[in-house]
Amino acid sequence: MKVLAIFVLSMLTAYSQDHSQDRPQRNWNISVAFFVGAQVMDTVSSHGAIETNPILGRGEFGMRQMAIKGGIASGVILAERIIMRKHPDTRRFWTWVNYGTGAAITAVAVRNWNLPPYVPPATLNSIAK
Repeated sequence: MKVLAIFVLSMLTAYSQDHSQDRPQRNWNISVAFFVGAQVMDTVSSHGAIETNPILGRGEFGMRQMAIKGGIASGVILAERIIMRKHPDTRRFWTWVNYGTGAAITAVAVRNWNLPPYVPPATLNSIAK
């Protein structure tokens, strides 16, 4: 799974480099690819574990949490594009916001991978017998 997450991140970065002409736009595209890649890594590392973020909903991380997480990430990117359309001078700010947020989310994904796997309580009872 780690290899898949890294592969997706590298594909997104390569795509963003090829499809832009001017440097500030390309830098923002790369930062969005990094942000999305971090979201993917966090989703892969959280799948099947207990989610502690109340915004995503408590309980086992599943399709519902993935949809909420994807919706929030898409909304952030859409809001950035709308703001930058009206205020192009904020592009550099949003580029660094994406890098910072992506780095923080990547740190959470690494932490998730280092946690012991989740064992449901019902399984614990059958193991103890």
